[in-house]
Amino acid sequence: MYESGGWRLLIKLGALGPDGTFTGAAASLWDADADIRYYPEVQDVVDAVLEGEVLEGVVPIENSLEGSVGVTLDLLRECELTIVGEVLVLVRFNLLLQEGIGPEGVKMIVSHPQALGQCRKFLRAHFKGVETRTVGSTAHAAKLAEEFEGVAALASAVSGKKYNLKPLFEDVQDRRSVTRFIVIRKGREVLTRPSGDDKTSILVELHDKPGALYELLGIFAGCGINLTRIESRPSKREIGDYIFYIDFEGHIEDASVKGAIDEIKDNVADLIIFGSYPVYNGVCEVLS
Repeated sequence: MYESGGWRLLIKLGALGPDGTFTGAAASLWDADADIRYYPEVQDVVDAVLEGEVLEGVVPIENSLEGSVGVTLDLLRECELTIVGEVLVLVRFNLLLQEGIGPEGVKMIVSHPQALGQCRKFLRAHFKGVETRTVGSTAHAAKLAEEFEGVAALASAVSGKKYNLKPLFEDVQDRRSVTRFIVIRKGREVLTRPSGDDKTSILVELHDKPGALYELLGIFAGCGINLTRIESRPSKREIGDYIFYIDFEGHIEDASVKGAIDEIKDNVADLIIFGSYPVYNGVCEVLS
């Protein structure tokens, strides 16, 4: 994805694992030639980036049905990271289990918390009363289903083939579901150059005063900048104290964005720029 002296660098990527996760698929879409190293938790991917074990990490940040991935947002705030890209993946879940077992043989359903949330209506309609448990990834869920009789996994068709499972039900997500993944590097410096179609991600902590959010939104409006996402998160200091994660169109080097950032700095308690990076146009589907 990056070039130096005319030669393409082979980049080692870290991704949520084991092999077969949607995060791994997103990593392959980001750089098809890169060596991917898998980690059991998002925190582990971030640690690998910070410690230089991998150059870049790919982690989920939001889903169109279940919303933001809180651990990713928290780690962006707490760690010295910058976003250099994004990938959008169409997510399809199958209910997978060992060959020869029918619906009556399902004793437990396991998956990532986001996957269980995205399939809530299906589970209630077909497996009400069956125990569900959360694990670190959908591929880990498939691995458990391969190892233990009566355990079914909500995971991708790719995971089903990798772990020798059959799909008892296919496409069980409640509605069309797209997950957005970000590509992170160590540090806070913006590493990407303007492409002409960019997005910038920031965190803002407002002063505790009436109209603070209204003033912030007015700065963006006054500079003609379109917000694509704004989300409040607890500051974790006290009840009712919030910070805001904001994505907007444009690159940090654009004159309008520079003007907005300068004005925002003078009107907020804290500002963190997570990165400016090319917009990922379209949605990719992970094929089985």
